[in-house]
Formats: sequence, C-alpha cells, structure tokens
Amino acid sequence: MVKNSFEFTPSTVNSLKLQGNKQDIYYDSHKKTAIPNCRLQLVVGSKSKTYYLVFRKNVNGKSSKRLIKLGSHPTLTVSLARDKFLIEAMNIVTDQDKFLSMKKNDGITLNEMIDFYDDRKGIKDYDKFLFNEVRNKLGAIQANKLSRYDVQDFYEPQIKNGNLHSANSRREVIQRVWNYNIDKNRQCEFLEDKKNPASWKIEGFSKNPSIRKIEKYQIKPLMEAIYNEKNKDKSDLLKLFFLLGQHPYTEICQMRWDQIQDDSEYPNTKWWVMEEGFHKVKSLRHTVYLNHVAMKIINRQKGKHDTYVFTSKSNLDKEGNRLPYTKSSFTKQMKRIKEHIGTQDIDIRCFRASLTTHLREMGKGYEPSYLLGQALPGISNRVYTRSEFKSQKIEMTNAWTKFIEDCCKS
Repeated sequence: MVKNSFEFTPSTVNSLKLQGNKQDIYYDSHKKTAIPNCRLQLVVGSKSKTYYLVFRKNVNGKSSKRLIKLGSHPTLTVSLARDKFLIEAMNIVTDQDKFLSMKKNDGITLNEMIDFYDDRKGIKDYDKFLFNEVRNKLGAIQANKLSRYDVQDFYEPQIKNGNLHSANSRREVIQRVWNYNIDKNRQCEFLEDKKNPASWKIEGFSKNPSIRKIEKYQIKPLMEAIYNEKNKDKSDLLKLFFLLGQHPYTEICQMRWDQIQDDSEYPNTKWWVMEEGFHKVKSLRHTVYLNHVAMKIINRQKGKHDTYVFTSKSNLDKEGNRLPYTKSSFTKQMKRIKEHIGTQDIDIRCFRASLTTHLREMGKGYEPSYLLGQALPGISNRVYTRSEFKSQKIEMTNAWTKFIEDCCKS
C-alpha cells in the first residue's frame, strides 16, 4: 500500500495508477484542507479513485477514526472534493465560528480562486496565456488583500504600449474569476462585502469601437509589413487572418489538423470544417474553402504539432505542451503594421471588415455572410436553410485572393 501526501491537482490525480496490491492512499497537502484533526484522502484502486474525509480524535487517551465518503473521481473534481471536505469538516469541528475565522484570516489566494474557476467552468485554450500571466503576477496574493491598485499595476504595461484592448482583457480575467467565486465558492463567503478589485472601466477603452475597412491603397503596405515579420509563424497567421476573414483568435488560431478535409462533391479542394460548437454560431457547422494560397501557408506547419496547426512557444499548459496563440500574441506585430501603413486607426478586426466590404463593392452580388458563417437574417433562414454555399465560397475566396494580389502589384 502506497501512502503519500502532496497537493492534489486535476492532472496529478488523473495520472495516478495503482502501485500496490489492493489500494493506494494519498492525502491532499493543500492549505485549504489544513483543518485540525481532518484530512482529505484519495483512495486509488484498480478501477476507481475515491475521495474521503478522515477525522481522527483522541478520546480518553484513545484514538478514534471516522471516515466519510465524499465521491469518486472524475465526477467529483479536485475543487469539488475540497469543497465537500470543508462542508463536512465544518459539521465535525465543534467551534464553527473559530473555524470560519481561521479560514478568513488565512485567506484564499487568487490562484486558488483560479483553480476553482478552472475545475468548475474550465479555461479555454486561447485564454490560458492570460490566466497564466495573472497567476504569475498576482496569484499568490490573498483575495482579501487584493486591491484595485494591484490590478492596475498588472495591466499598466499594456496601457503604456497603447494597447487598451490587451489591458482590458487582463482586467476582465480577474473580474470574471472573482465574480464566479463569489457566486459559487463557499470559501469566498467572507468576500461578499468586498468590492471586486477589477470591476471598473479602463479610461479610453471601448469594447465595440467603430471597425472600418482597410482601404485599397493600404493593402500593399499591410502585406509588406506582414511578409517582413521575423516570426514566420505569426506572419503566416496574419496572412490567414486577412485571407480567410474568420475570427482570428477563437477560430483561426484554434484550427486543428483533423478539421482540414477533402470534399468528394468538389474534387481536389480542401476545406476547413468547423464542427458544431466550435464556430461562433454554436448551433451550426461552418466550412471554409482553403484555396492554393491558404493551403501553401498551412502546409508549412506540417510536422510541428499533432493537434493544432499553429502553436506558440510561449503559451504552454501545465505539462509544458504548446498551445495556440492568444489575443496578446500579436500586439507588437500590429504596432509595426500600423507604423508601416502610417495609421493608428486599424486593428485585426479590420481584416474581417475589409473582406466583407470589398467583396460587396465588387458589384457582383457576392454575399460575404456565406464566407464568414454568419447567421442569415430572417426566422425562416435560421430554421430551414442548411446549405453550405460551397460553390459561392470558392468563387468569393478566389476573387478576394485575386483582389489582394492585384493591390500588391499596383
């Protein structure tokens, strides 16, 4: 029988396998479970992993033990196991006021709040870089001591670089985690009267600023700046942002190899197939035509990663595996692009707006909504229209590619 004590995490619990003959016993060393006479225990068998609360107490010189089953992994996550442990421990510890006072004085950290959020709600791959940044800079601070000034100091470098959007993304992560914990996490009851330290608007930031197209005469310097980027993977991603017009971070950056498919109806063509739930319109499957220009870019990534087409060296999961690029990955590139074009009045969202506007201005009756996978107007369209408009997508993608090439020649 193996006995060991360490801080439980979702990944370590997942990886545990039976080492002994019948069962192995592990104890959680996380400070949240440091309750007098109580321990959070995980029993690993050949086919199951079960959480228990173990209570030991000396009565008249004799040691008594009580075992309370909390639930089984993976139905009961690490965070939920700790929550149940604390609830049961409160029922056992006689002086509950002293117990709550001890937890309040000890203080839950922002890292623990993020752990709770991750266990319950989950963190999207494209957000992990931001969450890791919060962990590294503010995670060790106790929540009851986290101030508005700590949050402002955290995002201030983004403000100085003129990137209000990146600054706001960092503020929103903290605001989101805080609100979720106040609503769901019993260990944050003592924080209910404390104002969310990230709940305010950044001066000068607008979540929905006017998005304009990139003018025809600006496309050549735009493409020059993109081609001149030293990081060739980011350069290729920026090309795809402009060429395909799909959502840059939640779609193109998340592109997977298994989504690149053939189509027997259109021989010798390649398609990026976004399954239901992946695309922004969650209820619809969305297909994107990948012409020879797009496929040449994508094929340069072959052999670099098994799952995602593009991955970042600086965005890693807990095991050190590379994850997709995030919103903040292109801050420096966009700054250089703006300088090269000679305007500060654009951002990556203008790429999508440019495709839509220029295609409509060609006067050929193109409907870019088909390309972008946008829900068509009208109830009957939303309910009954199931066409993927593939022939129109091929024609529009090739027309847009030629338009970009012609602009670069002029």
